[in-house]
Formats: sequence, C-alpha cells, structure tokens
Amino acid sequence: MEPLRPVVLERLIRYYRYLGEFTARKNVDTITSSQLGTVLHIDPTQVRKDFGAIGLMGISRVGYEVCEVCRAIRLVFGFDHPYPAVMVGAGNLGNALLSYPGFARYGLRIVAAFDNDPKKVGTFITGVEVQGIRSMKPFIRKHGIQMAILTTPVAVSQTIADRLVSAGIKAIWNFSPTRLSVPEDVLIRNEHISLGLAQVAYHLNGLREDEPRRLAILAQPCDEPCNPMEK
Repeated sequence: MEPLRPVVLERLIRYYRYLGEFTARKNVDTITSSQLGTVLHIDPTQVRKDFGAIGLMGISRVGYEVCEVCRAIRLVFGFDHPYPAVMVGAGNLGNALLSYPGFARYGLRIVAAFDNDPKKVGTFITGVEVQGIRSMKPFIRKHGIQMAILTTPVAVSQTIADRLVSAGIKAIWNFSPTRLSVPEDVLIRNEHISLGLAQVAYHLNGLREDEPRRLAILAQPCDEPCNPMEK
C-alpha cells in the first residue's frame, strides 16, 4: 500500500472516532457512506474513496460492516501494536495527559514520566513513576522508546528535545508553545493550546454586538506591553 496523504489519514481518524462513539450508543452492524458522510460533512464519494484506499469494499444497499471498518483503520495505523512513550514534564498538563484513559485505543502506552522538580520525582501518576531528568536518556535507550510527549516550559523545550533526539526518539508530541528544531527523520506534532484559545476568543469577539470588530489602528502609540510569553 502506498503512503496515504495526511488529509486522508485525518479523515480516517474522524471515521474511526465517530464509529467508536456511535457503536457505544447504538448496537449497529453496518453503516453506509451516505450516513457517515452526512454526519461528518464529507461527500459520500470521498468516504468510499478513502475506504477503497485501505482495501474496504462496501456491499450494495447495505454499506460497510462497522467492525471491518474499525479493524482496517486500526491495521493501517498500527493501533493493535502498542507503542511505548515517555512523558517529559509532570506538571498540570502532563498529569492530565497521564490520567487520560483513551490513549490505549490508539495504541499509546506511557511507560514513564520525567521532571526536574524534586518534589515530583519518585511519585506515581496513575501508576506511572515520575523520574528525574538525568534518568531520561538511559531509560529511553534501555527500553528502545521512540516517542516522547513534551509538556515542558518554553525556556527548556529545545534543550529537552535535543536530548530526546540524541537518545533515539523519532517522534515528539509537542505541547510546549514553541517551535522545535529537530532532524528531518524526527516527526514533530505540535499542539498549541494558545492557538486554539485565540481562535475561540476571536470568534466570541465577533459576536459582541455592542462593540463591532475593528481593525487595529497602528498609527496610535502603544501604551501596553505584550503579555509575558507562556511558561
């Protein structure tokens, strides 16, 4: 099978997530491309093309077996072959991610967490031990870990990323609000929470009837400094 384009992978995950939620609510065996397309606002023809790209063939007037669709998507992504990962940063966000039970459905298993706070080192979060940063590289090398989740402050994120790469990490799920520089063979997936909040704020700002949205008048003097960068 040829590598699938990112846009196709994103749609496959949308199908997978919806079918998991749908079957949890209703006991159904089949679904049509029209039904799936209507709910997800995707053209049914595109749904059929996406399924065809991973070897799925629907049955006329019946549709697709939900179990087969989910199994095919899991096979494409390798969800049935759990991959271990380490968490770097055991603050509030790291704690929340470690406590999230839904990662297992996508094959992710967090096996260790690392932090430089002595008060956190030696503690356990949902069964995962928090270790000191100095233990990070030896642990990754010993266990052959290839994925890391990064929730560290901006000031240290690039340094930590460099250490992760030198230890053998090939994919970083980055929750730190900064762009990381890594070799071409290392995948970076950025999750900028601040960007999401900014989009929500912009939308809500446009709903204010008493104060219509205006473009900034740049000729005016700036009397307020920018807010401090996220830490």
